[in-house]
Amino acid sequence: MNREDLHKKFRKALVLWRNGRPVDAATLLDQVVTAGSQEPLHLSYYGLLTATIFGNRKEGLSFCERAMTYDPSEPDVAWNLARIYELGGEKVKAIKTLRRGLRAAPGNPRLLETINRLSPRKTPPLSVVDRNHALNKHLGIVLARLGGRYCNDDAAPTAQRSPQEVWLAK
Repeated sequence: MNREDLHKKFRKALVLWRNGRPVDAATLLDQVVTAGSQEPLHLSYYGLLTATIFGNRKEGLSFCERAMTYDPSEPDVAWNLARIYELGGEKVKAIKTLRRGLRAAPGNPRLLETINRLSPRKTPPLSVVDRNHALNKHLGIVLARLGGRYCNDDAAPTAQRSPQEVWLAK
């Protein structure tokens, strides 16, 4: 199969998946990967469907990680890998993968929505003053360093920067 035929099958598989036929989509993607495709998107979606539809998380994770090494700038590759990490209960790895994807594709809505769901902003320490007030900023930083406010420093955005800017800085 030539490269164009592989890509046509891939696009058809995505349509099948979006139309509620994930098993048929996975079957087509299996044909694409078995034919030798090394396209990161092909490997990534095949990995996601292998993990979610067939329950083979280990194999799906392997395909998605390989896709991420081939093209870490593709947002869908990062999103698919993060989904598998999340399914396996590896929330921290999922968040780190999403941040890596946001560095390559700032403002990507799917990556932002997923990271906001997995790592929402905490309420400010003092609700009587604005979130951007210096007291909230400095108290939040101190509490984060002491470990009493946030689970880890990765989840603690600063008051002067948007959550996206904080995630991109990691």
